[in-house]
Amino acid sequence: MLDCADLAEAVALAGRVEHLRPEAVDVVAAARTVLVTARDASAVPALRRRVENLLAQGPPRHPAQDPGEVAQDVAQEVAQAAVREVVLDVRYDGPDLAAVADLVGVSTEALVRRHTSITWRAAFGGFAPGFFYLVDERELEGSAGVRSDGGGGAGVGSAGGDGDAIEGGGGSSGGVAEPLPSVPRLGSPRPRVPAGSVGLADRFCAVYPGASPGGWRLVGTTDAVLWDSDRPDPALLAPGDRVRFRAAGPRDPTR
Repeated sequence: MLDCADLAEAVALAGRVEHLRPEAVDVVAAARTVLVTARDASAVPALRRRVENLLAQGPPRHPAQDPGEVAQDVAQEVAQAAVREVVLDVRYDGPDLAAVADLVGVSTEALVRRHTSITWRAAFGGFAPGFFYLVDERELEGSAGVRSDGGGGAGVGSAGGDGDAIEGGGGSSGGVAEPLPSVPRLGSPRPRVPAGSVGLADRFCAVYPGASPGGWRLVGTTDAVLWDSDRPDPALLAPGDRVRFRAAGPRDPTR
């Protein structure tokens, strides 16, 4: 287990450790940690040495490096990674949309504009298969140190309606997007949140891949299938993906 100072470090470090094959069989990032699983017990010593050598190379950390330089290095590493961009069409009809707008201090229309103007990044998965914690990409622009406790091809995908389609772009464009403040979770979780619900909690955004209990504040709904065990890659999203939300019209009652 590698402890990181913040989310930016965890994402950057996980991307680098991902290449430590064949000793490492799984690399899982979280908000401030990276879990590296060895192939078997015999591979642990070699894997530990390779991880320690990787940490000594910096970035994301070198003992003699100025913290400001470390943050700049990690930001550059995150920005230069080749990632997919996935566009999700969303109906902003969530039961908590008005309440979240009140918390943020804006109208519901302004909240939708702000949510769709942000470029989100799939930081890490958890809670359920296909559930990814998305963060404002600008949050991955700084970090400090990492200590040990002893990307894929580029492309653009659009998801929504009946499934996935490849297209040349999507999302909003224009000026600099204003970030969303941290949004508190519900005091009491809902016993059932429908699949495709788009929620906000703390500084994260997520889409529920299946019906489940949940305490996130729901602002919209997408028809995109976040998890399908019959697909070659069951999860629609992968760590590091850029995600943009695009406002869609009301659901077609004939579908």
